Amino acid sequence: MALSGIRPWSSRRDVAVTFIIICFLTLMISYRNIFTHRDVGRPLPSFGSSTTKSSPSQDAKAIKASEKGWPLLATITSTVTFGDHAMPTPTTPPISNGCEGFPDTKDILVVMKTGATEAYDKLPIHFLTTLRCVNDTIIFSDMEMDMAGHKVIDVLDEVAEDIKKDNEDFELYALLQEYHRLGEDPRSLKEGNNGWNLDKYKFIHMLLKTYKYRPDVPWYVFLEADTTVVWDNLRTLLNKYDPSKPYYIGSPTYLGIEFGHGGTGYIISGAAMKSAVGKHPDLATKYDKDLHDICCGDAMIGRVLQAEKIYLHRAWPMLNGEKPLTIPFSSSHWCQPVITMHHLTGQEVSQVYNFERERKAEGISTPLLFMDIFNHFVKPSLLPIREDWSNLSDDDDVSPPSDEEKNSRLYFGRKWTELTDIERASPESARNCRKACEANGDCMQWLHHDNSCKTHRSIRLGGSKRSGGSKWTSGWMMDRIVNFQVEMKECQGGIDWTVKPPG
Repeated sequence: MALSGIRPWSSRRDVAVTFIIICFLTLMISYRNIFTHRDVGRPLPSFGSSTTKSSPSQDAKAIKASEKGWPLLATITSTVTFGDHAMPTPTTPPISNGCEGFPDTKDILVVMKTGATEAYDKLPIHFLTTLRCVNDTIIFSDMEMDMAGHKVIDVLDEVAEDIKKDNEDFELYALLQEYHRLGEDPRSLKEGNNGWNLDKYKFIHMLLKTYKYRPDVPWYVFLEADTTVVWDNLRTLLNKYDPSKPYYIGSPTYLGIEFGHGGTGYIISGAAMKSAVGKHPDLATKYDKDLHDICCGDAMIGRVLQAEKIYLHRAWPMLNGEKPLTIPFSSSHWCQPVITMHHLTGQEVSQVYNFERERKAEGISTPLLFMDIFNHFVKPSLLPIREDWSNLSDDDDVSPPSDEEKNSRLYFGRKWTELTDIERASPESARNCRKACEANGDCMQWLHHDNSCKTHRSIRLGGSKRSGGSKWTSGWMMDRIVNFQVEMKECQGGIDWTVKPPG
């Protein structure tokens, strides 16, 4: 029997009210726990930031956060001061930040070169991709910058005054320093200023500062801000060489001497750096004065190394100056590992990075080959004919000669009158251009534009092309491409890691 004046707890309304109160109190307790420990799970500063070294309690909180599934963007680093520059000491990124399975880079220093007018457009994607998991990085530019905690060093701040004075190559540099002082956006200086003339002075000073900051690194990998790296393949390549011996590895370019193309990326062993830079701290005094009349700073790197009898080991096409949409796929670009690619936009850097992650997620552990780049990025977009598109065909170009050229202009070794009827008719239309490609057994693709027919013996994708009233039409020999893939047998004959020694 119920007591007088007291309602029984069996009342449905009372039970519901009690349940709501309990839920509310539970949520309030949870809310208090989260926000009294709000540093747990907070994204940590990036690997290039200048912060104090993490404490054991911070590390424990980071581990706790990772166990809860909260993202950790990068590790905390301590700092060491070199002159006026505070450089981050290398630390190993935690496995919880997406770096699981990333190759060991403790013996590698990545040196990335950029320019202030492009840094904000090109560097951020690398912090999320190319440089995300590497052990140690230095970034050089023509203006000191702090990009969200990533230190960017002015590599030209020690160029002698007599080199800069009355030198039009340094007009942009003077403007950049003024913009830096006023806090203005350097990107506004991109148009109308020839950054290339200033860029060539960075290379020698980059060597000097790199060695000053990191004199005892086994491998130095030099990259541009529009270059990406397949780290697993680079690790495999470097494992084949002893950094205690002098090595200079790159993609060969010739300008009086042979040197490694800067945009493609080049690699210098610790022994080579000690010999060429460590013993010669006066390199800038010796070489800066010659740069005004030379086009390319990467050629100076070759000259510095050759002075110590260190010559280029040719790693082309593994170190490559193209990107997925411009690579000329053929037997020379198929069963070779891809280590670097050049001229990539931020979007393309991200796409390559995502492709690598997808392969790992699928358990694919074989080296990333040009064949894989073709199958993923190029093959799905190939068509027999595609309008408003340039596939970059340029091996053979046929267009009618002018009256003055009729007896002098040669088309792949022949005069106009010596061409076949099909070849002479090829510039007239896209249909005729395709027929000319079909008649040439080595032709894999063709491009018709205005009154020109271009054919190509390798496979390139290219991109969309629209220019006023001119029409661009491209096509691919689909059957020949399929036959080529069958002939290559999925690279079952082996992977080509060939690096040609000097000589």
